[in-house]
Amino acid sequence: MASKEIGDVRVTAMRLDNPMRTRALLVLLVSLAAIVVLAGCAGRRGLGASQSWSGVVVAEAGDVAFVGTKDGRIIALDIEADDRGRINPRVLEEFDTSDRREESDGGRVGSAFYGTPVLAGDRIYAASFQGFVYSLSASPNSPLSDNDVGSFEIEGDDLRSKGIVGSVAVTDDEVVVGVSEDSHSGRLYVLERTELDENSSGSRIERCRYPARGTDPIGQVWSTPVVSGGVAYFGDLDHFFYAISLTDCKLVWEHPAELGGGVVAPPMMLGGRIYVGSMDRSFYAISASSGQVSKLFTADSWFWAGAATNGTVIYAPNLDGHLYAFDLDRSELLWSYDQEGGLESILSTPAVTDSGDIVLASDSGVFTLLDSDGEVLARRGAGKDRVRAPLTAVGNTVYAHSLDEIIQVFVVDGGDLDADGDLKLEGF
Repeated sequence: MASKEIGDVRVTAMRLDNPMRTRALLVLLVSLAAIVVLAGCAGRRGLGASQSWSGVVVAEAGDVAFVGTKDGRIIALDIEADDRGRINPRVLEEFDTSDRREESDGGRVGSAFYGTPVLAGDRIYAASFQGFVYSLSASPNSPLSDNDVGSFEIEGDDLRSKGIVGSVAVTDDEVVVGVSEDSHSGRLYVLERTELDENSSGSRIERCRYPARGTDPIGQVWSTPVVSGGVAYFGDLDHFFYAISLTDCKLVWEHPAELGGGVVAPPMMLGGRIYVGSMDRSFYAISASSGQVSKLFTADSWFWAGAATNGTVIYAPNLDGHLYAFDLDRSELLWSYDQEGGLESILSTPAVTDSGDIVLASDSGVFTLLDSDGEVLARRGAGKDRVRAPLTAVGNTVYAHSLDEIIQVFVVDGGDLDADGDLKLEGF
């Protein structure tokens, strides 16, 4: 195997059958490790980030969608079908963080949305790479309004990677977010949703944080928390996984669960267990009640993207270029799909459609449609436009957001993957 150190991160590319894939994977791991070390540096004080990993979130009515961009915008999209039945997205409105000046820091503004916005009720919640959490109006008459914005800024070192990479988790009463305070440490914040909506003072918005203010922090938190039963579950880059009460930000388990590697992928909650992949190449199940850890299977590289599920099978993508299908009832690996050896790593969460098929996007920008047995049904894409944002499925329609700021729409129909429309976002 090959190893290289970047800052405090050791990158290891495991030996694969294909030497070309091994070299490509090592290059990718080095670049991702550099992002981990340098996170935030490119986004300080109005400088743009090089990419965005924001997925597309679609309103329940199915006619409006929202996405974040690398230059600090939240864009509302009209996604109604045209007279031919094709969805050709168009921009309705946008919220631009560069138009805002936060008085607390003499003019620093938010930049880049790495996490996918969350639509809850008539509001959109999003966290910027620079450490701001926003609450925006998302009413049918005005998808995004600059006159109705709540914001909260986390604490940390502006010059040493302070920021937010994951998405927020939203409940009826709380907005929960994991953050990095600097290049080595982080915390979990629990915010009062109503106070954030009303743009109250920071002291009124923040309910609590873990660890508490004035105590030693934990590792950087890049993963999106999953919330269930008044508890937030999340991992950090220091190999620990936590269960924190939303009421008082106290640890629920006797002690944090310890994994073999850091956690970047968002965890998934199913049937009283949390499922998450780690940077030690292992995919884990963790008891929500006790924190007991079980290793389910091992891949050849990092689990970077989140997994998808149909309720009984988990589909976990890996940087080794494979998609792993794990059966929860039988507790065994059903199959792994290797993209026939020719495509790149997978950094995008796949989508499971109503038909039960799986849509997968590789880092080469190629989209693959698989059936539930892992058999290839169709493949689309020119292989030029990298996709690292999670895919979004609404019925049998799938939305993708590429690093080149292109929104692509696909429809799964009769075992085929039809390109239904696309939109190049303006300004890039």
